[in-house]
Amino acid sequence: MKTLLTAILLTFTLSAFAQKSDSTTFRTTNIHEKFIERYTVLKSNKNIKNGFAEVLFNQKQIASGYYQNNERVNQWKFYLLNGVLEQVYNYSTKKVEFEMEDKSTTYHLENAKEGDTIIRPVKIGGNFSAILIINRILYPDMNLRKRNGTYTVSYTYFLDELGKITKLERNVIGSNFNETKSIDQNLFRSEELACNPGYVNGKPVKSTITISHHLTVN
Repeated sequence: MKTLLTAILLTFTLSAFAQKSDSTTFRTTNIHEKFIERYTVLKSNKNIKNGFAEVLFNQKQIASGYYQNNERVNQWKFYLLNGVLEQVYNYSTKKVEFEMEDKSTTYHLENAKEGDTIIRPVKIGGNFSAILIINRILYPDMNLRKRNGTYTVSYTYFLDELGKITKLERNVIGSNFNETKSIDQNLFRSEELACNPGYVNGKPVKSTITISHHLTVN
């Protein structure tokens, strides 16, 4: 029995060591303009992310964590451009372990009433990263570029009971200007759209996350 146990432990150790030693090749991919991802891949298959990874914007780290067989696992940390931690999300447990307070973000949960126990929906990756990525993909429309002034720009994620985005909208409000447009989700990577659903009294419900910021055109 002791010999068998030793053999099992030895096999497990060798297997773990082999996977770790196989994950020593780094690659870099351009995600969007000024966004890159640096990640570890298997030597035996460079299409499989396995090991440490980080996302950078203008050479500043905005996310870091680990992949296992192309899937994000365990803790990922998401940062503001000044290095302040915005969110810690555990992809293995599917739970937010830390999130910076953000008064510019509002939430709506279907059928929620006063006195209900509510768990807000979550934009995985943080609200700052969401704004940063969308703003790099969606430049201001030409008609807005000609209008000097300060605008409130809001992005609303409409989520179903599973946390899947059913619609993504941008609303721009300013002096004598109010425009709402749908955003094509195909412009984004899947992890950039990932959300957790909202809950009312322990039951997942449809919800929205609205992230807002100010834009000055001059």
